[in-house]
Amino acid sequence: MITLRDYQNELLEGIYQSMSRNNKRIMVQSPAGSGKTVTMSELVRRANLKRNRVLTVVHRNELVSQIRQTFNANGVDWLLSEVGMVQTISNRVKKNKVSAPEIIVIDEAHHALSKTYRDIIQAFPKAYVIGFTATPYRLNGQGFTDLFDDIVLGKTVKWLIENKRLAPFKYLSIDLINHEKLKRQRGEYTQKSISEAFTKTIYGDALESYEKYARGLKTIIYAYNVESSKKVVERFQQHGYKAYHLDGKAKTQERLEVVEKFRKGEIDILTNAELFGEGFDIPDCHCVILLRPTESLSLFIQQTMRAMRYQPNKQAIIIDLVNNWSTHKLPDTDRDWQKYFKGKPPREKSDVSVKQCPNCLAVIPSGHRECPLCEHEFESDYGSAEYAYEKVELEEITEENVIKLNFKKPSECKSMKELYELAESLNYKKGWAYYQGKALGLI
Repeated sequence: MITLRDYQNELLEGIYQSMSRNNKRIMVQSPAGSGKTVTMSELVRRANLKRNRVLTVVHRNELVSQIRQTFNANGVDWLLSEVGMVQTISNRVKKNKVSAPEIIVIDEAHHALSKTYRDIIQAFPKAYVIGFTATPYRLNGQGFTDLFDDIVLGKTVKWLIENKRLAPFKYLSIDLINHEKLKRQRGEYTQKSISEAFTKTIYGDALESYEKYARGLKTIIYAYNVESSKKVVERFQQHGYKAYHLDGKAKTQERLEVVEKFRKGEIDILTNAELFGEGFDIPDCHCVILLRPTESLSLFIQQTMRAMRYQPNKQAIIIDLVNNWSTHKLPDTDRDWQKYFKGKPPREKSDVSVKQCPNCLAVIPSGHRECPLCEHEFESDYGSAEYAYEKVELEEITEENVIKLNFKKPSECKSMKELYELAESLNYKKGWAYYQGKALGLI
């Protein structure tokens, strides 16, 4: 049996109390790295002792074996338990090959609003549903109250760091992309616009930053697409590092083998595109490098906190080369998850989108492809130029930087001073603040 920590027992007690209030569908929030799988295993073990059958639904195939190992270690009764990936379980349900459970446990439950999960839940209307997640958040701002009756909140990231349950971190950042190029589709940035937004120095910066701040540390790099991930890994390999690229096309067996090599230290640098976020647990990963801008709070938290699994005397290094912190603040920022659970509007765009001409320094609406004053063509600044490898200085991001982000959008600023503070916090030029001030009637 696995001995639970105090806060994990508190989570279970919170679930039981919610059940006693006649809630049948309960979401459980606890930060990434806090041991949700262990807590789930104890919930299942105790249910089995009462002869209750439990069905556990997992988001990714790689996590099935990881969860099974934890369940085995905690003495789960496999005659009364089933664990499977959501698609597999869904197909089995359609064929009536799943025994009716008393409890359905959902890992990464922020996905549970999708039709596949709903179909499984609706197939067993009498079952309790307990969904675990670090981030009860949807990119479109949709809440979860139409599926879950209640939410049980765990300890904060700050509490877990202070009590040596998560590793403290050092957050380093610089903005290397042209944010005016970023375009949204269904709330998130498109792959095409991300490619167009990157400056030509990005790959060199990843290597230089690693060598300056994290040399020798086991590192996961989150690239924005397959091509960029491959270029990054080639750059690291050329400099003698044991680096490996993985993406969604890799078969499950290859992924499992690469992850095991990474665990054993046979691979030092693991670059990936859209993999290894949720549930990916490597305690001795010390560093993550972000090369993918995102509007998703869930993705940001899952990626940054991969390096924050606790080890004695460990400090995680987070290198953010795309300025994601200015959108989402820091991993340990306190968040009102109850509000997100009920439904929070998605992040709003700035009231006025502008850019500055590099030739004559005029500030104009960002939609212009040519400066109306000097006829400078903006598209010529961002082409398919060869990537250069230049050194840059990163800045350590702390709560002091985050405080500057109190103003969410220009319309909330009451003076030009506040607009200039907002521009500085977002790494925008003063001309941006000036144009916003004119539009708001502050000048």
